[in-house]
Amino acid sequence: MLATSLDTSSSPPLATTSQSKTAVVVCFLVTLIDGYDTLMLAFLAPLISKHFSMPPGSFGKLFAAGYAGAAIGALCVGTAADRWGRKRMMILSLLIAGVFTLLCAWADSPTELMVLRLLAGIGLGGAIPCAAALTGEHVAAGRRTQTVARMFLGFPIGAIAGGALTAAVMPLVGWRGVFIGGGAVALLMALVATAIPPAPLDAQAPGDHGHRKPLSLLFAEGRALGASLICLAAFLMLMVTYFLVSWVPTVLTLNGVDAQRAALAGVMVNVGAVVGALGMSYLILGRNPFPRVAACMAAGALLIPVFGFSVGGGVAMSFILVFCVGLLLIGGQQNFPALCVHFFPPAVRATGVGTAMACGRLGSIVGPVIGGMLVGAHLPWSELFVIAAVPALIAGIALAFVKKPEERV
Repeated sequence: MLATSLDTSSSPPLATTSQSKTAVVVCFLVTLIDGYDTLMLAFLAPLISKHFSMPPGSFGKLFAAGYAGAAIGALCVGTAADRWGRKRMMILSLLIAGVFTLLCAWADSPTELMVLRLLAGIGLGGAIPCAAALTGEHVAAGRRTQTVARMFLGFPIGAIAGGALTAAVMPLVGWRGVFIGGGAVALLMALVATAIPPAPLDAQAPGDHGHRKPLSLLFAEGRALGASLICLAAFLMLMVTYFLVSWVPTVLTLNGVDAQRAALAGVMVNVGAVVGALGMSYLILGRNPFPRVAACMAAGALLIPVFGFSVGGGVAMSFILVFCVGLLLIGGQQNFPALCVHFFPPAVRATGVGTAMACGRLGSIVGPVIGGMLVGAHLPWSELFVIAAVPALIAGIALAFVKKPEERV
């Protein structure tokens, strides 16, 4: 699934088939670990809240801290990667994520944990644009968007595996032990990332393989409208996505579902995301993939209020609905790095992915915080999830109007 055929006539010349496979597989593993570590806190929220005697609404600040770090990392590391090398910036990101995730295990207060998650988030956010750009460098143009989309399946798969693993080991090692495991794996992944072969662009001297001011190119050459719509859609989509991922387990827990089963609801969201992202990887082949992904996202947005009305009416129905929301809504959102690789030119590919993801991470900060306020205000679940559906629908509409300059009629 991850390997692609190579077009030897493309310019610059691509790596060999073996090098291409190695690069894509390693990037897949990086996004897998990134997905687990990024969403780890959502699975641990009930235990950490109990340990520190935190009211449910206040936990949004902890979610927001990690997502704020990810926004900083996506923008800063993505821009640095286009200038100084994507592989070395990926390794640095993984080292940062691993060290500070490990340190979370020794946090003695919510404030200390919040600071450590902020710092770990910088590394977690920075790894994504590097992985997307590195994958794009190693495959032929005709398969690039699809391959990046499938590579990025590692993120929800990591969340699925992490959620299942967390549910299994929480009673044995506690929340501190889960942080130790997540940090150790991220550090190991930094070592694995050294196996990525040099791509033609990275093989050149730092500063020569990319534009010295990559941010200035993002909105140039007729890309202003499309880039702005992508950033808007990313902001709105991740606001809703992280609201759902962060609060669905807690909402179910507040409605009488035990913590372990509630954590599995987060897993179901991401199972749906994997299935949806894989299915949409076939839709994004072609001249303009944006309207097709947008239609799926809009359909998923309409299911969010249905989940709100189902809360308290049966665990099985809630699980089915979160799976379907993940399938359509988050499955579409998982394709954002691939859509950015399709839209932005090679010289600023990591910067483009990083900027869109930074906008998304800003949304991911707002989503859990607003969710915490709404949960704390004791709104009916039906009203709360109707509110959540609105920005997701707007995001789908915005994405439908994106076109590369050369694709406009």
